[in-house]
Amino acid sequence: MMRTRLVRAMGISLVAGSMAYGLTANAAEGLYSADDLMDAEVYNSNGEEVGEVEDILMDDGMSVHSLIIRTGDVLGLGGRDVVAERGSFTVRLEQDDDGDDAFDDQDYQVHMETGNEDIKALPEYDESWWNQTSASLQQAWENTKDISESAWENTKQATSSAWYNIRKGAEEMGDDIEEATN
Repeated sequence: MMRTRLVRAMGISLVAGSMAYGLTANAAEGLYSADDLMDAEVYNSNGEEVGEVEDILMDDGMSVHSLIIRTGDVLGLGGRDVVAERGSFTVRLEQDDDGDDAFDDQDYQVHMETGNEDIKALPEYDESWWNQTSASLQQAWENTKDISESAWENTKQATSSAWYNIRKGAEEMGDDIEEATN
């Protein structure tokens, strides 16, 4: 009976510890409005305005994959749409002068980590880019799926082995405690 309690206590501790780790890992995320991000002004690394957000591309996990930025237009004419992938920009809340940032009236600024020449070199958002990126993401998903299945099998085996070792160790500790108390 003592062994059973010990094994249960160890199992509960392991589960509780993993849950606490999982909760803290997600606690630092921000919250942004896609509607408010649309038409946000985009600035280069020198703080110069280079365009505005035209569209937001999401991946299968509903995370931002890329921003489509309209650059180089004059009075709404000319210019081109380029793709800025996640990791090449940051989004900041534009502060009002009175400091009153109501949740339903957020203004954002997008800051690129590159200068004008690098922004000009970004890929153009067109059907060719879309098809190539879609095919690349599909292939990456297939590769990830294969690797994940293998990793899952390895994890199941390792967990089973570790659990067996913990249970055996707990049983031996229980036997030692029983002997010591008799």
